[in-house]
Amino acid sequence: MKVSAGYWKAAAAVVMLSLGLVSGAIVAKDINIKVVDRTGDPLFSQQLEYPTTFDKVPKVKSTTPLSISFKAEAADKPLQLDQALVSFQHTTTGNEVALPAKAMGKSGVFKMEITRKQFRTHFESAPGQYNVALVLGSYAEGGLLYKLGDVHMAVGTSKTQSSVASPVYGPKEEIRHRFAEPQRMPNVVVSLVFSCAVVVPLVVLLGAWAKLGVNVDNLQREAAGSIAFLGLVAAYVGLAVAYWVGVKLFPTLAYALVLALPTFVTGRYALSKRIQKGI
Repeated sequence: MKVSAGYWKAAAAVVMLSLGLVSGAIVAKDINIKVVDRTGDPLFSQQLEYPTTFDKVPKVKSTTPLSISFKAEAADKPLQLDQALVSFQHTTTGNEVALPAKAMGKSGVFKMEITRKQFRTHFESAPGQYNVALVLGSYAEGGLLYKLGDVHMAVGTSKTQSSVASPVYGPKEEIRHRFAEPQRMPNVVVSLVFSCAVVVPLVVLLGAWAKLGVNVDNLQREAAGSIAFLGLVAAYVGLAVAYWVGVKLFPTLAYALVLALPTFVTGRYALSKRIQKGI
């Protein structure tokens, strides 16, 4: 990643400022510090003017985010900083965490807010009191180190942890399961009557063929095409019976589509041969 020369010069100005080697013309105004709860109600709110600090030590948790906003100026004009950080230094260990303040447009206003993820990453494992300071740097105007005061980073105990630490023993509530009631089926007589009504047309057809005298002698003169065609027709009848017995609708339609093309081809072939032979 390529970094501009202005960035490095601004960082150098901030380092020199922290060491007391340089003073800048940057002014921080309208500094607002807020700590709010989950509903957005303020738990701590104060507005500072350089060089005042916090009146008291606010308590910050992951569920009560801390936000700091300010306006950077130089010669009474809004200033776009090259470096804007909020430094948190632990008063006991001396460890330091620097979080960036983002520019809110071109008006010179900057804001830093500690999110839950940042709190868990930087402060949850190291609770305690921290010194808070603005560390601002500009390539053209130098830098500013403004100590705002102290905040206390606290770690709350979740309900889940407390419930795990003190389990409750005893009989559990009885589980009552109700099986689904069997589906109501039609009367057996109705089923038998419907089955007979389906079979009767086939019996009548076979009886009519026998009474009229079906001539099957000519089938031998064109046996291949006729047998194949009649076999596929019988397969369709068997498929209808299978659907009636228990095969699902969509598999039945799939099998019918598979039988459709060979039935058409064999029927056309058998009919053309019979026409050629004058049967």
